[in-house]
Amino acid sequence: MGIGVVIRNHLGLVLAASRWFIHHVDNPELGEAIAMCHALIFAEDSGFQKILVETDCASLINKIKSKVDDMSHTGAVVFNIKSRAPRFLSCCFTHVSRYCNEAAHVLAKSAEHDEGSCWFNVSPEVIRNIVCTEQF
Repeated sequence: MGIGVVIRNHLGLVLAASRWFIHHVDNPELGEAIAMCHALIFAEDSGFQKILVETDCASLINKIKSKVDDMSHTGAVVFNIKSRAPRFLSCCFTHVSRYCNEAAHVLAKSAEHDEGSCWFNVSPEVIRNIVCTEQF
């Protein structure tokens, strides 16, 4: 399963991007949770202080916003996400449509056998057209 992370500013310009391939994960919600955890680590390591984390997985957003401990197969990763969020000055989680998440989705699909790539202040070639034509 591929992970794609695209960090943009308020104007929609790409500040950073990352992709990674993870082995032996075939559950979409678990994969999305792992991707979100990776996004938080990447954002923190890159020095971002105020972040808005978007995903097209509504069930994951519900689990992150819930006050109840998640006892599902994604529970440990959800706990990790919740424990990382306070490290930022501001960290909000929101659900978006797949259409709004297309750049990250395409970047994730391109991650097969990629042990980790990242870009700063430039869009990866594979998503450049998407980023340039998206309405932000």
